[in-house]
Amino acid sequence: MRTSLNNIRQTEAFLHAQLPPQEAILFEARLLTDPLLRLNLRLQQKAYSLIRMYYRKKLKEEVSDVHEQLYNDPQQSAFKQQIQQLFKS
Repeated sequence: MRTSLNNIRQTEAFLHAQLPPQEAILFEARLLTDPLLRLNLRLQQKAYSLIRMYYRKKLKEEVSDVHEQLYNDPQQSAFKQQIQQLFKS
């Protein structure tokens, strides 16, 4: 269990470029010789990628909601006209 926790910590540090150069080189060498460590690294990279995609999608939805509120609310027509004037100039 302890080795597994250390592998996770090292993998995290490696992915975030937080390992000292000597440790990074040793970790890269371990990746070449340890298929399980290599697999865990790829899975962690995939997890980070999915998390980024999720938050990117969530942010786009929030921006779209704000856009809808500002551009479809009759009370915001003056704001809408000001924004349109900025892009006409």
